[in-house]
Amino acid sequence: MKFSCCIEMLFPEVSFVERIYRAGEAGFDCVEFWCWEDKDLPAIRKALDETGLEAALMQGNLRGRMVDPADRALYVEGARRSVEAAKALGVRRLFFMSDVLRADRSVEPAPYPLSEETKRAATLAVLRELAPLAEAADMTFLIEPLNTKVDHRGYSLCHSDDGADLIRQVGSPHVRLLYDAYHMQIMEGDLIGHIRANHDTFGYFHVADVPGRCQPGTGEICYENVLRALKATGYDGYVGFEFSSRGAPSAQVTRTLLETFRKL
Repeated sequence: MKFSCCIEMLFPEVSFVERIYRAGEAGFDCVEFWCWEDKDLPAIRKALDETGLEAALMQGNLRGRMVDPADRALYVEGARRSVEAAKALGVRRLFFMSDVLRADRSVEPAPYPLSEETKRAATLAVLRELAPLAEAADMTFLIEPLNTKVDHRGYSLCHSDDGADLIRQVGSPHVRLLYDAYHMQIMEGDLIGHIRANHDTFGYFHVADVPGRCQPGTGEICYENVLRALKATGYDGYVGFEFSSRGAPSAQVTRTLLETFRKL
C-alpha cells in the first residue's frame, strides 16, 4: 500500500504548498488535495519535484451536480478541464462529488426537487460518459459516498453498497470507488463486512476516526483490524490520511501512524 497525506487537513500551521514538504519529511509516499482551481499549481508542481512526492488525488468536478440531468454537459466539461490540470501535476486520480458543496462542506440544495430515481439515473449517465474520458487519459475517476448525519447533510451518494453497484454497472476499470471508512462508519458500520463485499470496486481508501474526524486511535474504529482486512482482500492501492490531528502536531501523529500501518 501507498500512504497519502491530505494536505487540506494536515499540517495546517504552515502554508498550503509548505505542507507538501512537511508530508515528505513525515514519510508519506504522496499527497492529495481537494479543488485545484484555487491553488497555485506551478508552486505545487515545484514542491512535488523537489520532494519527489506524487500527487495521488485531487477533485475532478468543478460546476454542477452529477445528480441533476440538466447539469450533465456542465459537469462533464468540468471533468475535462480537471483532466488537463491533473496532467500538469502528474495526478492520475480524480474524485467526483454527487452534489455541490459549500465552503463549509455542507450541500447546496438543488433549486428544484430531484427524485431518487432521477438522481441515480443522472449519476449513472454521467459516469458512463466520464468513463471514456478517464480511459483516454489513462486516469482513474472515483466516486465517494459521504455521511449525511454529521458533515454533509443532503448528500446524494451516502452508502457504499450503492456506490459499488454504480461502479459495477459502469463496468470500466477506470471508474472506481473511493471508500472512506470515517464516512461509512457513521452511515452504516460493519466496515470489514462492507470491505469484503465491495473491495472489487475500490480504487482508493480513506482513514479517519469517529467521532471527530481525527487520527486513528482517537475514537471507536480499530484501524489495525480494518487495514488487515483490507490487505487480506488483495488491495495494494492508496490509503489516504484525511483527518485532522488531535492532541499532538501533525508530524508526530502521522509518523507514528505510518510506522504502525506499514508493519501490518
